Amino acid sequence: MSKQKAVLLPIFAVLFLSVSQVLFSQVGLSVSPPRVYYNLNPGETGSQKVLISNVSKEHSLNLSLTFGDWKYDTYGNNLMFPPDSLDNSCSGWLSLPGGTYITLEPGESREIDLTMTVPADHGSDANVQTAMLFVTQMNPVEGVDAQGAAIRINVRQGIKIYRKGRAPEVKRVEIENLAFDKETNSLVLTFSNAGNIWINGRASASLFNQTTGKESNIAAIDFYTMPGNRRIMSIPLQHTLEKGKYTATVILDYGDDTTIEAAELQFSYE
Repeated sequence: MSKQKAVLLPIFAVLFLSVSQVLFSQVGLSVSPPRVYYNLNPGETGSQKVLISNVSKEHSLNLSLTFGDWKYDTYGNNLMFPPDSLDNSCSGWLSLPGGTYITLEPGESREIDLTMTVPADHGSDANVQTAMLFVTQMNPVEGVDAQGAAIRINVRQGIKIYRKGRAPEVKRVEIENLAFDKETNSLVLTFSNAGNIWINGRASASLFNQTTGKESNIAAIDFYTMPGNRRIMSIPLQHTLEKGKYTATVILDYGDDTTIEAAELQFSYE
């Protein structure tokens, strides 16, 4: 497949082209759930419900429904691509029986069907495919900002779409490296998703000062990975370290007690 240039965007939040405090409260779009999942074999069709709501009390929304691709970068950011750009794309398997344009009056909600049909000849060894559904406002709201300049506001929201084949799931995370970055006062963890399914987990860490005997827990960080992802995660230590010799322990929890990966690091801080 041809390679497309990625666009780095935050998702699962309303995206505003221009925002004033007044108009922020007048225009709003809600799409749920944030993720939909399909478990389908080649040749099978399945449908999921998506709820789209106009939370504005003043403005109607003319909305366009489109598909795209996405993936994580090394740091866990979301990269957006045109549909069918990625090898694991299922954008072309998706359809909207109710159409690709809808209008919602103020306060109105509508449930739509999102249908996936896996090609009968799909023979990929990959157990996971993904896509995005974008809901985009087509009738911008006009107004003025705090400085009196004219602005136009569009809202856009997206949800992630996952398809899993029926091969036995293999969940495995492998830690490759753990280091201390003095400049950013953080632990830097490198790990990879060595399984064949998406993995959602939590990284927790603790720090023990061997010199003073003090131990502290570090706020846990949630992570999301896809098969084959290699991730570099920064874990801020949140406080200035005292001088001493330290033992840092990081635990990746992504399931039950049998699916925990841990790493330990010894370092000195002067």
